[in-house]
Amino acid sequence: MGGKTVASLRNRADLLKFDYTHLYGKGHRRPVIAAVTDERLRELVLQSRSWNHLAQGLGYAASNTKDTGWRPRVEARINALGLSTEHFQGRGFNGLAPLAHEPVFTADPTPERLRVAATGKAIAWFSERGYTVSLPVEPAVYDLIVDSPNGLDRIQVKSSAAADRGVHCSRTLYDTTRPGSASTGRYTRRPYEPGEIDYFFIVMADGGMYLLPYEVIGRSMKITVGARYEQFRV
Repeated sequence: MGGKTVASLRNRADLLKFDYTHLYGKGHRRPVIAAVTDERLRELVLQSRSWNHLAQGLGYAASNTKDTGWRPRVEARINALGLSTEHFQGRGFNGLAPLAHEPVFTADPTPERLRVAATGKAIAWFSERGYTVSLPVEPAVYDLIVDSPNGLDRIQVKSSAAADRGVHCSRTLYDTTRPGSASTGRYTRRPYEPGEIDYFFIVMADGGMYLLPYEVIGRSMKITVGARYEQFRV
């Protein structure tokens, strides 16, 4: 904005008796800071979240706040007024206002989502105990590979939200020999065969988790997780 424009606006403001002493203009930093009243300074300090944010409230453009020549004078006034800046954020805070809306991730966990979350819970359980967990790149019989003291163990993750605590320990296969539609009718359930996996990791809706060696379940298609398996609870 040119000097003539500024002068014209100033003259117009004078004519209308508008107060423009709080406005920041090039070459007028010291007068603008001096013109800030104690009441206004108290308000700005309470509202600001950093020195950078306060500088912008005083009239500095964001790009100019690295010039801290204004700070000793303002800080002296703040101290004289007995104001606290303990709530100011540290260096690097950009002065942006916090989010005005409520957090969006407010959904509660539901039994229907347990199947999707079970693998993540299993990964977390092994990882928290220092075991290296890997995911197969291509479709495999098992869900996870865990580097254990015995070598590489294949882990199949199962979950259940059933009221009877029943867990399906079978897998779904596409059987081209079965009659029916190509989209649904040819799927069938089969047990896990010996040598295909080493452990079942079972996640229950109540938060209980179980690590069962394959031999405990074997070719069973379904089990009920009760007292019989309590020794395998982790």
